[in-house]
Amino acid sequence: MYITVEPAGLMMHTVKLVFDPSDPAAEDQKVRDYLGEHELEPRYHWFAEIEGLEGRECEIMQFGGCYLGRNLQNIGMIQRRVVEDELLTAEINRHLAAGNLSDLANASDSKREDTIAALVEEFRVEESFGQDDAGELRATVDVDALQEAATRTLATAGEA
Repeated sequence: MYITVEPAGLMMHTVKLVFDPSDPAAEDQKVRDYLGEHELEPRYHWFAEIEGLEGRECEIMQFGGCYLGRNLQNIGMIQRRVVEDELLTAEINRHLAAGNLSDLANASDSKREDTIAALVEEFRVEESFGQDDAGELRATVDVDALQEAATRTLATAGEA
């Protein structure tokens, strides 16, 4: 999902939520659920190709900026949380592939998935994120802290 904000007259703006049905993003359904739960209806709703995605028909929902109000921040946070989950999962898997998380590597597939999900929750803190040289969000987790957390989480799962 993409969010665009455009000027729409004196001190007003238009917000468009653009969904690509041929390549759905992880946050798409969560955003749709949020809109439904908060009874937020788009002013306009249509399907069209957009610049940069030629040949793919996207779903576009247009809202008034004032109508969405603080909900726009919440939608942005839904998007950010999904990105953070993806970045942390990739960072954990990078350490796993490098052989840094032996306890986790030896766990069953089910326990490994559950443990990675728990580790993502534990390490979703401001200190785990920064920017790379291109200014993009990145996740960095200390391998020793990750190993300790993985061992603890696996031991707790074994007791359950």
